Amino acid sequence: MLQQLNKAFILAIALIGVQAFASAIINIEDLRQEGEIGLFQSISGSVDASRGNRDRDYYSFTYRIDNNSDSIDSFLVLSQSERKYEGSDIDESNFFHGRLVFKNETKFHYELFAQRSENPFRNYRQREVMGLGLRYLINDHARFGFAIINEDEEDLNMINTKTDRLNLYFHDDFEIGKNIFFNTTIYIQPSVDDFSDDVKSSAIFALDFEVNEQVMISVQYSRFNDNAPPMNADKMDESISTKFSWSF
Repeated sequence: MLQQLNKAFILAIALIGVQAFASAIINIEDLRQEGEIGLFQSISGSVDASRGNRDRDYYSFTYRIDNNSDSIDSFLVLSQSERKYEGSDIDESNFFHGRLVFKNETKFHYELFAQRSENPFRNYRQREVMGLGLRYLINDHARFGFAIINEDEEDLNMINTKTDRLNLYFHDDFEIGKNIFFNTTIYIQPSVDDFSDDVKSSAIFALDFEVNEQVMISVQYSRFNDNAPPMNADKMDESISTKFSWSF
């Protein structure tokens, strides 16, 4: 077990340097305290810096709070990241997501959620989403969700676009070794009016290494696709990141 954790720690440290070039997608399914009652909090973050021919700084910080009762699960995720190159800001992103899950005796639970993000790295000045849907409990570690969402976007050219979308997601988090989990989350969001040509999708794959009950190291690969991106933005970007989380 100690040998496995040592390998995980070395791999995590080795991948931190990649973060200077990539901004990971926020995984709202990560650290969800589903099936537990009470108040839970966690802090996740990473820092990367280099000095020499080129000075680069990158940091990310995420705070999450879950409050679960017998009938309702609720959580709030706040995240911020910033990049600097030669002392100048080149990217600053903010993310907020709040969700209510109304539980019952069946495997289908109702969800209500709101999200707001600012991400100039993807040429979005801001993106706001509100949605209502269902969450299906496939088994003790897999989930499927379906929702209708209203999306309000504004790009860096101040062009505003409102779109109604379907939101399909799949999440699975299963143990592949002692205290080692493979975490998969996939989102597909086609436009209701342009089902084939206007689709957003993202995939997040992570290896989670539980050091103890409070500390976790996660090595994450994420990919984001947008068939109809803002002007001058690429349709796809990828990232590799390492995250350290502390739950309390």
